[in-house]
Amino acid sequence: MKKQTKKTEKQNERIALDLGCGQNKIAADFFENNLQVKIDHVIGVDFVKCEGVDKVHDLSKFPYPFIDESVDAIFTSHFLEHLDGFERAKFMDECYRILKPSGKMRFIHPYYKSVRAVQDFTHKWPPISEHSYLYFDKNWRTINKLTHGPYNLKCDYEFNIYYTWQDPIWANKNEETRNFAVNHYFNVVADMVVDLKKR
Repeated sequence: MKKQTKKTEKQNERIALDLGCGQNKIAADFFENNLQVKIDHVIGVDFVKCEGVDKVHDLSKFPYPFIDESVDAIFTSHFLEHLDGFERAKFMDECYRILKPSGKMRFIHPYYKSVRAVQDFTHKWPPISEHSYLYFDKNWRTINKLTHGPYNLKCDYEFNIYYTWQDPIWANKNEETRNFAVNHYFNVVADMVVDLKKR
């Protein structure tokens, strides 16, 4: 009887993944505070075993070792830029596969107009902009007739985008000034913070 109860609790456990966590695995309360998702256990995943890594897996290799619709939330910081464009598409489909319905994700990565996007020789092409995320919205792909070949993706996300500033002075500017700077200048935005929800 005890074994059965334990198994049931395990099945009902709310799981989050920190993909490409390195030694900086995110805490469970991050998900509740930032994505409004209560999490019981965070699994750190990376291709090298170190402190914080619970599961060793090369995240450029698919599929990931998680069953369909088994994960409540996903976090990744400064990992996505280490995948090339085709790998990113597969990554988005793979996250879609393992996320539960209405599951949430937060991605942090360098902004395409920041030197941070190109300074690291391990970053892959192309740098990531706001418009990159349109390709992971099924309705947008359908409207733009991008449903063939490499665009034939399963994923469908809604998303919101936020910025961190290269120089904190921009945080104190008014919205019109910030928007002008983001659109016209380089090295204003440091990172994009993107919240996604599985449709």
